[in-house]
Amino acid sequence: MASAHKTPLIVMDTNVLVAGACRRPGSLACRLLHGVLEGQIPLILTPSIALEYQDVLLRPGVLALTKLTHAQSVDLVADLIALSYQVQLDFVWRPNLSDEADNKFVDAAVHGSAIILTYNVDHYRAPDIKQYGWAVMTPREFLTRYPIEEAH
Repeated sequence: MASAHKTPLIVMDTNVLVAGACRRPGSLACRLLHGVLEGQIPLILTPSIALEYQDVLLRPGVLALTKLTHAQSVDLVADLIALSYQVQLDFVWRPNLSDEADNKFVDAAVHGSAIILTYNVDHYRAPDIKQYGWAVMTPREFLTRYPIEEAH
C-alpha cells in the first residue's frame, strides 16, 4: 500500500488516541492525532478498530478525561474514518498477544505494512510473531524518527 506521505502508515492504539484527545499542550499523542487529522500521518483503520475507538471515547470516564462531548467524540471517530486507509482483513493473523483485544491492531498493521503506535509496547511483544516484520513504537520514538510539522 503506497503512500504519498512523509511518514509511514500507522495503526494507532486506542491508548494513544485517548491521550491525544485530551489535547494537553506538548503532548506527543496530541501531536500525532493532529498529524493524522491534518493529513501529515497516514492512518490505517479497520471496522473493529473504529468501533473500539468509538466505544472507548464514549465511556463516561473517558469523556470526563478528554472533556469532549458525546457529539465531538463521534465526530472525531468519523473524521478518522474519513481520513484513513481502510484495509480488508482477508486473513487474520491472531498472534496470540497477552491481551486478545490487541490482536486487531497487529492484523491491521500486517495487512497495511504499518507501524503500531502505542504506550503499551510490551503488550505487543510475542516471540512467535517477530517473523512477520511489523514494528511497534511509542509516540516519542515515532516522532523522533519521523518529525512532522507543528500545527499553527
